[in-house]
Amino acid sequence: MTVIYSNKTPGCEYQVRTAGNSVRLYSNGVLHSQYNPLHPISGAIWDLLLLPAFLPSTPPKNILLLGLGGGTLVHLIRLFFPLAKITCVDLDPEHIKIAKKYFKIPKSNVSVFQGDAYEFLQNSNDQYDWIIDDVFQHMTGEPERGSSAYQLLNTYQANLSRNGLLSLNVIGKRQFENIQPLMVGFSSVLQFIHPLYENRIVALLNTQQKDTAIKKGFKARLEGFKALDQSRKTCRLNYKMRIVKSTE
Repeated sequence: MTVIYSNKTPGCEYQVRTAGNSVRLYSNGVLHSQYNPLHPISGAIWDLLLLPAFLPSTPPKNILLLGLGGGTLVHLIRLFFPLAKITCVDLDPEHIKIAKKYFKIPKSNVSVFQGDAYEFLQNSNDQYDWIIDDVFQHMTGEPERGSSAYQLLNTYQANLSRNGLLSLNVIGKRQFENIQPLMVGFSSVLQFIHPLYENRIVALLNTQQKDTAIKKGFKARLEGFKALDQSRKTCRLNYKMRIVKSTE
């Protein structure tokens, strides 16, 4: 593994490392982002951040990503939803610099803003089909969330289009418990789990569909892509989907 970029700021040390074709971002020694253009679906947790987009029957067209990191998810969205418009917000200018220079995130239909993600959301008049909350504070060890998800419930809902989708990256039991009050505002809640990570990607949506129809449609949409079709031996996708709040 080769370090191609290193920088220290008050409270954080950044490193960008390469291993073969893989680019990796570390903050205070914690792996935050990884992307390999030859194997965009890698079998890691970053794949699961993409999966909520396949739950609605209509593909998301206007997407808001809160927390850019290295920009792995931007690559995945552009690969599987090339017509989508993506707006990214990150407080950390180092993340933006690294995402652009070293992870080489796409420019087409991608806008990146530096600032507080939740302030951006509160001041936005746009409606988004999919809001992705991947905001974490810099920590040594397990990343921490800086804001209560429940306090943001009205803000999320005000900026979601009709039948819009909200997804959150949460780590550990305590963070999952902290976001449970959000569930009252949505008809269906699912989570995606990777067997090797503590992360849970929690998807919240309002839909008239029953759980069986949601799961059936989700599977069919994944099978439309070779890289996401788990019936193929070449598929690296590794996840389990569970219903948290049922529509049935």
